[in-house]
Amino acid sequence: MTFNVPKHARALLVAASFVTSSVLIHLAVTNRAPLVEWLALCSLVFVPFSVGLVELRWRAWLGFVAACAALAAIVVTIGGRPLLYAPSVLIPAALCWFFGRTLAAGRQPLVATVALAARPQTPDYLLRYSRHLTQLWTGIFAAMCTWDLGLALFAPHAAWSAMANGVNYLVIGLAVGGEYLFRRLRFRDYDHPGFAEYVKIVVRADPRRMNG
Repeated sequence: MTFNVPKHARALLVAASFVTSSVLIHLAVTNRAPLVEWLALCSLVFVPFSVGLVELRWRAWLGFVAACAALAAIVVTIGGRPLLYAPSVLIPAALCWFFGRTLAAGRQPLVATVALAARPQTPDYLLRYSRHLTQLWTGIFAAMCTWDLGLALFAPHAAWSAMANGVNYLVIGLAVGGEYLFRRLRFRDYDHPGFAEYVKIVVRADPRRMNG
């Protein structure tokens, strides 16, 4: 028996599971204990499986249990610490590529895709601004990937964790909020949606299909 999680609840579920995994990763890298390492890795695996698990989909449960069993074997035999560091580098790198590839000649910048999905009549000057904003996010994720990798290789565990599991989220939050306020002031004559509606628009848009 399965059921569908409402769309608005899916984003909250994934966000909550991601925050939980960040807390467990911090505990795992600052207090070396195999059980905590395993729980932290399992919480990371839970993030992409979260919706399917809550919806009681058997394939999701089978994949999650198999992944957790494999992680247990890795933690016991060679240790799981390298896997704890990997997402902080790989996720920003993937997002950098996801945004950056849409800046190639002949492609539509990712932020412009989201803007047009929300409002097909978005004026040209905002579409040009959307290209600059796509460049900004590409740069932010490239920087995030670089400093997380550097800290993972050369800094104390606590310093890396503070950045990867705290400061990174603060940077993203400030960038989202700051850009929204800047756009409201810079293009004040345009009828912008409220911040809550703006976030909903971003969540509802599926740029993967439009920029495939």
